[in-house]
Order: sequence, then C-alpha cells, then structure tokens
Amino acid sequence: MEFFVEQLTLLLPMVGFDLFRSQLEPVSQARADGIVFSFATAGASATAKETDDGFVVLAGSTARRAPSETFPRGYLALRDQLVAEGKLVEGPSPELYVFAVDVAFSSPSAAASIVAARSAGGPREWRVKDTGQSYAEWRASRLDE
Repeated sequence: MEFFVEQLTLLLPMVGFDLFRSQLEPVSQARADGIVFSFATAGASATAKETDDGFVVLAGSTARRAPSETFPRGYLALRDQLVAEGKLVEGPSPELYVFAVDVAFSSPSAAASIVAARSAGGPREWRVKDTGQSYAEWRASRLDE
C-alpha cells in the first residue's frame, strides 16, 4: 500500500492533481541537471526549469497581456489569478506582464499558454536554451538513457 501511495504522490501532480502538496510550499530548487528552457513569442520571452514542483517559469520572464482567440478560458482564469496574487505584474511595455517570482505550472503547455496568452503546445515550443532542442526531444532523450 505504501508503494501505491508513493506512486500516486509522483504521478498525480503530473496530471494536475496536487493533492499531496501544501499550497504554502515554496517552489523547490531545480533538478540537478540545471537545464534551462526558453520560449519567445510575440514580444514575450520566458525561461523555465523543471523542478520537483513542476515546470517553473523563472522570475523576470515576460508574458503577453492581450489574449488571442485561442487562449483557453481556464488558462485565462489562471493568468488573472496570478495577476491578482502579484505573481504577474506590469511589464516594461503595455503589451507585457513580468513574472515577479518563480511560478510552478503543472505542465510545459500550461506555462507556454500563460506566456503566449494563447493555446500552446509546450513540449514543442519550449527549447533547451543552450542547444535549441525542443522540450519533447530533450524529454525523449532522457527516457532513452
């Protein structure tokens, strides 16, 4: 039974169910490999790391303010919540927000959607900063190891 619960605590956050994590926990440190991902679109530019808490967009990254027609309502509500909590603040231009703190997301796609203010395929759009390899390619290569 203990093994089953341990597996649930690992898998459920990956699909967006953070039942076993306190909402007050700070974002944890990046995993040991230290890989930094980047994503830029329509003037917004963000960097992120994968941590035990999820896919974390780093403070100082920017996000588009004006949502496109393809911006999912759920992500629009999440973005509005991040603004209300002071995690996304006024940016250097009227078109952008800035991440005031590191923010953990349940997936690369959720993070990319908030940055781009549109529907986004995070595994395709996030790139390893040093190599340009997509997150999907990077993840597949890690599974092959």
